[in-house]
Amino acid sequence: MDFHDAGTMKRNIPIFALFAASSPFVFASDFLEAYEHNHSSKKGTPFSHSFGIEPAFTGRDVIFSHTYLESGSESEHEMEVELEWAITKRLGFILELPYLWVDEEGESSFSGLGDVVVVPRVLLVETENFLLTLQSESKLPTGSSSTGGEKAIAPGINMWNDLGYGFTLNSAIAIEHEFEGNSNALEFGLGLVKSISSCDSGHSDHAGHNHGTKGLFNLHLEVTGESPLNGEEEGDLNLEGIVGASYGLTQSMDIRAGYLFPITTPREMDKGFTAGLIYHF
Repeated sequence: MDFHDAGTMKRNIPIFALFAASSPFVFASDFLEAYEHNHSSKKGTPFSHSFGIEPAFTGRDVIFSHTYLESGSESEHEMEVELEWAITKRLGFILELPYLWVDEEGESSFSGLGDVVVVPRVLLVETENFLLTLQSESKLPTGSSSTGGEKAIAPGINMWNDLGYGFTLNSAIAIEHEFEGNSNALEFGLGLVKSISSCDSGHSDHAGHNHGTKGLFNLHLEVTGESPLNGEEEGDLNLEGIVGASYGLTQSMDIRAGYLFPITTPREMDKGFTAGLIYHF
C-alpha cells in the first residue's frame, strides 16, 4: 500500500463510521421506545435462552434454576433466582441472587448466599438475523468467606445470530477484573440452539414477533471458558460444556434441564446437572 492509498483509507474511515452509525438497519435507535413483549426476531425466529450465556435479546423474565456439581470429594448445590428486566426496548438489567450448599467429604458442610450479580445492558445493534448487546456485569460480595468471592466487574459484548434452518447462536465475550487481587481474565461462551418445533401455539404480530413459547422445543449445546490474563495462571484455559433441552410448557413458562461436563484439564468440576424454569411476564 502506498501513501496515497493510506491517506484515502484514513479519509474514508470517518465516512464509513458515520454511515454505519446512521443506518437504522445496523444500529439500534429509539432507546426510550417502550418495551414490547415478544419471543422472536423481526422475521419470526425464536429467541431461546442458553444455560450459561446471557442473551443478547431483551426481555422480562424470572429464571429459577438448581445446579448440582461434583468435584473430587466435594459436592455443591446452587439455587439461583435471576431477574431479567427490560426497562425499554433497548435498555435493561439483569439481577442474579444465588444460594449455595457445599459438602466436603470428611468435613462439615456449609451454606450461604453467593455473590449478587447486577448487569446493566443496552441493545445496540438489531437486524433480522443479528443482535448485539453491550453490558457490564458487577459481582457484589455478600460478606460470606465460604460462599462469597471478590468484588469484580466484567464489561463485555453479547450476540445472537440466526443461522437458518432452525439454528441460532448465542455468544458472549468479556474481560473480568477482580479488584482485590488486581487480576484479569478473559471470559467467553458459545451456545448453539436447534429449534425442533415452532411457536405454533403463540400468535405473531405484523412484524413476525411471537408472543408465546408453548410447544417450542430446543436442543442446546454450549461451551463456556475462562483464561487468566495475568498472574501465575496466565494463559491457562478452562473449558466446560453443557448439553440440554428446553420446552415451552405454556405460553409464559419454559422448563429446561442440562448435563455439565469438563472439556479441559485441570478440571474445576467432574460433572454436573442443572434444571429449572423460565417465567415470561
